[in-house]
Amino acid sequence: MKPRLLMVAYACDPRGGGEHWLGWGWAEQAAKSFQVELVTTPKAKEAITTAAKPLGIKPHFIDIPPSLRKVTELCGASWVRKIAWQRQVGKFAAERHRDRPFAAVHQTTFHTFRSPFAAASLPVPSIWGPIAGGEHVPPGFEKFLGAAQLSERARSMANRAWLRMPSIQQSLRNASALFVSNQTTLGFLPEDVQQKAQVVAPNTLRPEDQRWQPRQFTRQHGTPLSLLYVGNCVATRAMPIVFDALKVSGLNNYELKIVGAGPALSHWKKLARQQGFGSKVVFAGRVPFELVSAFYETADALVFPALRDSGGSAVLEAMARFVPVVCLDWAGPGEMLDTGCGLKIPVRSPSETVDAFAQALRRLDAQPELGPKLAVAARLHAQKHFGWDSKRALLEQTFKRLRTSEK
Repeated sequence: MKPRLLMVAYACDPRGGGEHWLGWGWAEQAAKSFQVELVTTPKAKEAITTAAKPLGIKPHFIDIPPSLRKVTELCGASWVRKIAWQRQVGKFAAERHRDRPFAAVHQTTFHTFRSPFAAASLPVPSIWGPIAGGEHVPPGFEKFLGAAQLSERARSMANRAWLRMPSIQQSLRNASALFVSNQTTLGFLPEDVQQKAQVVAPNTLRPEDQRWQPRQFTRQHGTPLSLLYVGNCVATRAMPIVFDALKVSGLNNYELKIVGAGPALSHWKKLARQQGFGSKVVFAGRVPFELVSAFYETADALVFPALRDSGGSAVLEAMARFVPVVCLDWAGPGEMLDTGCGLKIPVRSPSETVDAFAQALRRLDAQPELGPKLAVAARLHAQKHFGWDSKRALLEQTFKRLRTSEK
């Protein structure tokens, strides 16, 4: 008989994207090896109920009182709502365990250490993660954030305060194993819990990612270099680094398409005008997911200059679609690539990083054969390290190891 696993996923939706899709994906994969009971919110109740039945997953939907929801929405205290939800989950988990013991518990979403893991108090092996949140903008690079510099500084201070919260510290102590999104977050966590942690990238290939066939790269010397950015336009994605690199590179025959929307978009547009890029930089705005593939099909490279990111779904999308990636060698995105399947830019000082980014763009322009070589290696790397099979195997291995250590 399969062991019983309690899975906790605040964000969970088989139809959703991002963390909501990943929250469901972990449960779906775990059901192949465990009897899964899934605890989540009622937000996607109908979709989860429908998808769970053929998999044998037993879903439980827990919500907070409407009065508390209303108060937290009025004052913008969403984290109070999440902590209250976790407390209810902890009580529910204890009751279910008393009725019929679980073999283990795994909390998957939200992917952050800031959402406590109340169910880790059960007297069974507990796995928390992948968790992120310890990422930060490297010192000296704040100038690329524009008006967001102050809020980013406040976030870093708040993170240190969150780490000292009793509920967070208790969750870190109680968890038997930690899956951590990247080395930066691992280094942020207290030293006494790092020994039970391992780095597990949060991103995973979607079914449509794996259907892509090798592209025909037709670019020759002298034809425009087609660069692409896909994702939320937030200050920490630091597109000004790419703008500066394009100026330093001396390249003239290129086009940069920026696909996405967000609070930093107006600042990026202003900088593009000031630097005189004209039609070389195209802001495509928000594009439906099903239409984004057309941009990947014509791109010679994805540029992803994130200064604070736990992963980067666009990086994995590009790798799966045979598009070379140029990103900073920092936190999540930098750890998703190796030197054989992408161009990783060292993060030392702002000027050195801009110069190295410019050099990478010049290489792609001068060596049309480099892009296809990196693209094939990236696709193989993505299939090997970012498929659900590897995630499920990791969960099984971790459960087996924890059960063995208890005996």
